[in-house]
Amino acid sequence: MGRVVILALGSRGDVEPCVALAGALRQDGHDVVFHALDDFRNLVGRAGIDFASMRTSLPRPGQASRAVDWAMRHAHRHPLVAVAGVGLWLKGVATDIARSVTRRTRPTDTVISGILTLDTALALRAALGCRVAVALFAPCLPTREGPSLIEPLRPAHTSVLNRAGGTLAWSAGAWWSRPGGAAARRELGLTGRRTERSFLGPPDVPVLLAASRLLVPVAADWGTEVRLTGPWHTPAPDRQDVPEGLARFLEEGPAPVFASFGSVGLVSDVPLFLEAATTAGVRLVTTVPRGSGTTPGRVGATAYVVDEVPHAWLLPRTAAIIHHGGAGTTTAALRSGVPSTAVPHQFDQHYYARRLALLGVGPVPVPRRKLDSAGLARTMAAMTRAPEAVEYRRRALRVSAEAVGERGTEEALRVLRAARLI
Repeated sequence: MGRVVILALGSRGDVEPCVALAGALRQDGHDVVFHALDDFRNLVGRAGIDFASMRTSLPRPGQASRAVDWAMRHAHRHPLVAVAGVGLWLKGVATDIARSVTRRTRPTDTVISGILTLDTALALRAALGCRVAVALFAPCLPTREGPSLIEPLRPAHTSVLNRAGGTLAWSAGAWWSRPGGAAARRELGLTGRRTERSFLGPPDVPVLLAASRLLVPVAADWGTEVRLTGPWHTPAPDRQDVPEGLARFLEEGPAPVFASFGSVGLVSDVPLFLEAATTAGVRLVTTVPRGSGTTPGRVGATAYVVDEVPHAWLLPRTAAIIHHGGAGTTTAALRSGVPSTAVPHQFDQHYYARRLALLGVGPVPVPRRKLDSAGLARTMAAMTRAPEAVEYRRRALRVSAEAVGERGTEEALRVLRAARLI
């Protein structure tokens, strides 16, 4: 069996699905080297996968450059701010990541890369002859079909305008990968040479779109290289892998609302969630934002702040879910059978927020820039005890029955075998 190198640059939503794929590859008899940021060393290590540090971490408030720090705090205000902030951060860490990846990749390897390392993967193919596949968790591929595109100009229609907008969105994502590709070419002795076309559309490599068919309709014009596999997820852990204090909190009262904005969360979110939950009269579980210094544990009698907890275990034990609309959290919420809604901040989060509302599992989304405590309290009440809460839960249970039947990693292995990549 050959070796597979996974380039999982990004937040937990980019890493955790790749851990599930890596586990399936190992079970299939393949050696796996897993490149990710230092933040995820324990997550990858607990799965028994060979972790290769990218020698850097996610930017944290007050620890990044002034420009990146400002962009992190204001990314939800305008898409261009978010695009620029990610680009600046990637430029700063490109050399460290390229050195890590190029030194642990061999010519016989298959490289599975996300969009942030796409140009790095293409450089490895040009220099070493590696086989390459692209893993995506949101439909950023150009298409005429609005429901299958994260940034459509005509969301409910088929239009050439959508394809133009999709090409622009793909180009922005591929542009993020350019500093890493340039650094990888220097490390590999390809200085002065572009690797391959990657900025006007998907490259000529297989694309695995690890998303649920419930959320992402297959676009007829994606072509044969694009395969919607279904989401990649790991089994829910046992209780002993969950903080004991959280487990006791859940057992001591009614199911709480889970509210968290994941990797895009700000320090100010915790008091916002606490105030809204008090107003709505619900119990609350929320998460520690990066860099906040908040200590996990109980907050009063009706709230619990947790550092890290598997969504597959926690979300089915809640009454409602309010999140940022990231691909991984959205999928976990669908599988839970619990009403959910998103407060989108940036990028694909707006797409997944729209798709959740169309499924009818929660209220119409409110963008982060328009969110306040009173509105959040109304959302919590609507999802837990207002008349419409019964319908949200009925639809959430129906969708969950379909979502848990998806076998994304099994389909991904079939696609990789058919393409002779494993």
